Amino acid sequence: MSIIRFRDLVKTAGAPEPKSLWTNPKHDRNFMRAVKQNRVLTVVQESAKKDFGELGFHQRQGALYFVFPKPLPTGPGKVIGIKYDLAEATEPTDPISPEDLKRLAKPAKPPKPAKREAPAKTFNVLVRRAAVVETNVIVEAHSKNEARKKSIEIVKGREFDLAKAKIADKIESVK
Repeated sequence: MSIIRFRDLVKTAGAPEPKSLWTNPKHDRNFMRAVKQNRVLTVVQESAKKDFGELGFHQRQGALYFVFPKPLPTGPGKVIGIKYDLAEATEPTDPISPEDLKRLAKPAKPPKPAKREAPAKTFNVLVRRAAVVETNVIVEAHSKNEARKKSIEIVKGREFDLAKAKIADKIESVK
C-alpha cells in the first residue's frame, strides 16, 4: 500500500470537489461515473485520529468523498495530510429536485384496511346424485340382445343395497 500526501494528489489530479452522500450513490449518475473513472477519494474522519484518505470509493458511515477532475493512481493507497482548504467548495451542480426526492424517498405505506366480505348471495344449484349398483346376472338366451332384456327383467324384480352403491355427484347448473 502506497502512502501519498494530499497536496501531491491535488497537484497531479486537480482540486477536488467535496461530496456528501445523502442518498444511495447508485442514484447519483455523476458520482457513479467518477467512481468508474477512478476519480474518487474516500476520506475517513475518525475522532481520535487525524483524517486520512483511501483511494477509490469505499462506502462508510460518516465518510466524506472528494471527486477529482482527473483520475487518481490505481491500486490500494493511503492519503495523508488532508488539507480541506485545497478542495474547491462549489455550489451543487445537480441539486435534487423535490420530485426526485419524492421518488427516492419511499413513503411509509398506510396499513391496508381489513377486507370486508361481500354480503352472501342466494344461488339455485341443481345437483345430480346418481347411485350405481353393479349386479352380475347369469341368463340363458339365444342372442346378446335377448340376454340384455332378460337380465333387466330379473334385476327389476330384486331389491338392491345402497350401501354397496357407488355414488357420483355432479353439478348440472348454477343460477
